[in-house]
Amino acid sequence: MDTELTVAVAQILTGTATLIVAIFLAGQFVLQRKVLDRAHLDAERELTLSSLSLFQDHLNSRVTNESVRNLYAKRHEGLSNLSTSEFDGITTHFRMGYLITNNEWSLGRAKNFPGYYIKRFQGYLDSVAGREYYVQTGRAILNRDRLVEIADEVFEELTGEAVPAEAGRAIGFVAQE
Repeated sequence: MDTELTVAVAQILTGTATLIVAIFLAGQFVLQRKVLDRAHLDAERELTLSSLSLFQDHLNSRVTNESVRNLYAKRHEGLSNLSTSEFDGITTHFRMGYLITNNEWSLGRAKNFPGYYIKRFQGYLDSVAGREYYVQTGRAILNRDRLVEIADEVFEELTGEAVPAEAGRAIGFVAQE
């Protein structure tokens, strides 16, 4: 009888210890999840700040770099009126802007605020060269359906005309958002 009582008490104690360990581990899982959520949020914030910094550097180059500033001032003349080196410089500047915009959209930055991207495209398309670049190359760089829609709307608003049918479309276009 003493052995049966000892075994029963041992089983109760073992079960209780197992339950305590399970509760402790569940608590650890909850704490770990909170830590991971915070780390994920911090990583998203860092990525957003890095993306914004990259765009600010791109934008500020028009003010702080005299050669870029002079080149950017010629954008109203159209691409065909630029020398080869000017053409290369301004199209590279535009390309960087479009690539940064693609990256920001892909990262989810301001995706729910189309006004952010409307302003961005208003800046890209505010000149003859900017609109020519969009039709020839820029539109093909955009790889998200909604970005193309926003840019097309801005183009049409600024020109009063639809985007020409020959305007490019990205090879690796991603239709789903």
